[in-house]
Amino acid sequence: MNNLLARIITAVIGVSILITAIVYNYWTFALVFFAIMFLSLLEFFQLTRKSGKRPFTAWGLVVGTLLFALIFLQAKTGVERHYFLLLPATISFLFILALFRKKKDLIVTNISFSVFGTIYVSLPLSLMSSIAFIHGEYHHGLVLGILFSQWAADTGAYFVGKALGKHKLYESISPNKTWEGTIGGFLLSLVVAYVFSLYFPSLSTVEWLGLGAIISIFGTMGDLVESFFKRALAIKDSGTILPGHGGFLDRFDGLLLSLPFATLYIYLVI
Repeated sequence: MNNLLARIITAVIGVSILITAIVYNYWTFALVFFAIMFLSLLEFFQLTRKSGKRPFTAWGLVVGTLLFALIFLQAKTGVERHYFLLLPATISFLFILALFRKKKDLIVTNISFSVFGTIYVSLPLSLMSSIAFIHGEYHHGLVLGILFSQWAADTGAYFVGKALGKHKLYESISPNKTWEGTIGGFLLSLVVAYVFSLYFPSLSTVEWLGLGAIISIFGTMGDLVESFFKRALAIKDSGTILPGHGGFLDRFDGLLLSLPFATLYIYLVI
């Protein structure tokens, strides 16, 4: 009960901050998603350090910040695409940094984790800007729809799984997940998507339902991927900053896999 109460209180506070920032204007939207991206990426590097790896954390945070800023500016202002050439240059600079690291053990592994972190965490969360400005102007409806669909999938899976869960979804990776919970989360995500279709006509009802399905399916896979990653590193939670929810990676892991597919889907149907 204490853990459930902590989850509810944290969720109410977090959701209130997110909704306010997203609805207020595009600068507060960018600020809050940048914070989520930055803290999630930092947690990722802290996870790898706990397992004995030594990723180039400062480099990764700089590249993650640059990637987020470039995608946001491209979506908002149509900034010249040649600025994206900064990315290959900064990636190449990583190999120069490796030359000057005193401890050269596992250097290839450390470089790999550094690059992987930006691809796994920074890129998906940065894509939210492309969705927010898909019509050339800032529209918060799709952003809120994606978030609420993801939260609905998580909430439905949690409570339906607790009440009815019997058949394990992928026990070796996430022993608490069940097929019953996953189906419950999927259906609740569709309900939320349908409700959003009534108030945000940027997508048709069918298109909103398709988006809800994508968020639920790939969000569940994203959760499994993070669980697999933590098991590989022998770590239970990615962090403790969010009472009852673990860390930022634990809370937003579904978006890391669902956002690339959601972005592709939205650009194809609009």
